[in-house]
Amino acid sequence: MTEAAQQFDVAIVGGGMAGASLALMLAHFCPHLSVALLEQRGLPDASASLRLPSFDTRATAIAAGSLQLFQQLGLWSALREYCAPIQCIQVSDRGHSFGASLSAREQEQASFEGMLGAVIENAALGPILHRAVADTQVRVLAPARVSRVRMGVAGAHLSWSADEQGQQNELTTGLLVVADGVGSPLCRQLGIEIDTIKYQQRALVTTVGLQRDHGGVAFERFTASGPMALLPLPQREGLHRAALVWACPDREAQALSKLPEDECLRRLQKNFGWRAGRFMRAGAVQGYPLSLSLAREQWRRNLVLVGNCAHFLHPVAGQGFNLTLRDCYALAQALVGEKPEQGSGVQLERLRTYGRKRSFDQQLTVGFSDRIPALFTSANPTQQVMRQMGLLGLTLVPPLRAEFVSQAAGFGL
Repeated sequence: MTEAAQQFDVAIVGGGMAGASLALMLAHFCPHLSVALLEQRGLPDASASLRLPSFDTRATAIAAGSLQLFQQLGLWSALREYCAPIQCIQVSDRGHSFGASLSAREQEQASFEGMLGAVIENAALGPILHRAVADTQVRVLAPARVSRVRMGVAGAHLSWSADEQGQQNELTTGLLVVADGVGSPLCRQLGIEIDTIKYQQRALVTTVGLQRDHGGVAFERFTASGPMALLPLPQREGLHRAALVWACPDREAQALSKLPEDECLRRLQKNFGWRAGRFMRAGAVQGYPLSLSLAREQWRRNLVLVGNCAHFLHPVAGQGFNLTLRDCYALAQALVGEKPEQGSGVQLERLRTYGRKRSFDQQLTVGFSDRIPALFTSANPTQQVMRQMGLLGLTLVPPLRAEFVSQAAGFGL
């Protein structure tokens, strides 16, 4: 069989964290399926040693349920040394007395190895996922730029090349999975409409040095300008570190990103407060506009969307990647035992069942991520009372606290 005529049961377009995670799950749970992973950019050498920045870095919060899934996939031993555990989550509303503290010790049923979750730098997570994929039977095509997709009753036909001027190769697949991110070119080509709500905010992302050890505490701090998350990072070069994400109005974000480090630190400290001690250092401030993007269709016959092209959330609760992992797991489980005959696509009922099962979790998570920032930045007295009652309820009502932690940890479904 020539390269131009290759056939696969599943082809995933997009080799980022979503696509790589799904490829691993398919290799683990559905080894009978032939899988191709196409990534537009070339992937790093899997044998190269990891070189992580000591300070300026991006990180991802991984819930306990997601860590348990990574353990099933055999990745936890590789991820562990690059993770900082989250053993406690403190939620507070700046300027008000009530707050909530959620600890792994109190919520053993929603924890993993004594953690509510962990924070890992993307510079480690991405390469570890790609190394694991390289050790499977998944066929990785990178760089591979998909120029055309034609859908049919038997699946999809893809035309791709290694670059814009390169020779066109052909690939057929029984199931096409689109995982090429926000603003997906394939979604546009396939006529899938995306509903977008622009928040008129930017997420400012930076790394801060702390005067004292964070002790495995993650902070969710709601300020008048927008929610701030302070997430523990592993200590490196003798420095206590944390990842800071602040969703604030566009104008304030643009002004802050231009400030010198000492003034930036002062502004960050003033808005966050002193619950984590003194901020000693700030890395480069990066920003990106915030929006909620939802695909109107996440599946069709022989087609599924996963990752940010399916749903791109406000980062307030750090649930975007965890929701994606739950989607990927559910899709892999839906395909267990599926072996399309040559020239036929995936059984439509399997995809219908997948979509039905994922609907509630997605609606709950998307709704929470969309409404909470507005509630906690509102100056409306009624909404201020409502949010304080909510925090008080998390503090005083154990069943409510347990349900909240279970959902946040990814064990709620």
